[in-house]
Amino acid sequence: MNPIRRELTNGLLVLVVASLLSAAFSAFQVSFNLLLWVLILMGIAIAVGGYVVFAFALSASERERVSTESTRRREEEWLKRVGTPAPLELNQEGDTGGMGAAVAEIVNAISPGSDYTVMYYFGPEGGAERRELESIRREKAFSAVLEQLKHGRIREYKRIMCFDHDLLANYHELKAGLLRVGEGPGTIDRAMGEHCRVMLESKGCSLFVAPAVLRSTVILLGADKVAMTVETAEQVSGGIITAGILFFSDPPNGEIVEQFRQMERETERRMVAVHRIVFPEDADSTAKLATR
Repeated sequence: MNPIRRELTNGLLVLVVASLLSAAFSAFQVSFNLLLWVLILMGIAIAVGGYVVFAFALSASERERVSTESTRRREEEWLKRVGTPAPLELNQEGDTGGMGAAVAEIVNAISPGSDYTVMYYFGPEGGAERRELESIRREKAFSAVLEQLKHGRIREYKRIMCFDHDLLANYHELKAGLLRVGEGPGTIDRAMGEHCRVMLESKGCSLFVAPAVLRSTVILLGADKVAMTVETAEQVSGGIITAGILFFSDPPNGEIVEQFRQMERETERRMVAVHRIVFPEDADSTAKLATR
């Protein structure tokens, strides 16, 4: 409560009690009236009791305010020591923005001269595991990266296509730097294939294949930001759905960012450059020429 209001309340109580006491003394001097004295004493008791209740309620409110302020200070101190929790951007069902729009927004705000690296994981089902909506969402990020690369804000755009170790062991084309667009193990989806073909034809881009260190897509933006996708399996088809994306920045998540950088370095030691993207129609054309 405001200190002025508190003093006014105290003054009002003193005035009421003083008036009642004055009336009591006056009544005693005139004549002793038991009923009047009882009423005066009841008035004094009610005034004092009301003030006690008021003071208790006021102290409870003050204690709550102090507790809230103490909790806020503890949370601020905890955040200083532990770091701000990473924000999670969730994809909504039917939304064509979601993760792609969130990544595009960060890419557009990236510091000039920064590097942009993506370690993109393809699971056992290859290109068949990504739904069409996933491709639409990624297009936003693709466009933003290429636009920033064109204007020189991004110094280098590196994409590492990560496959499970057994796939790389069984599909020698991957180890030789050849990516096939299609469905099934060892393939990539068409939207990714189109983007990778543009990368091979663009200055400042590099494309690689490597064994997967983490079964999730990791995006390294500049020197101080990292994003990691959170993926789930679709109940009907079993295809992979990107449920959302976690963002980390340094500060305060310096240790987490450094761990992702170590994963990047470990992946780079075993990667091979991609030199060709093969689409299904390319294979059909080659087969038709061979039969002539």
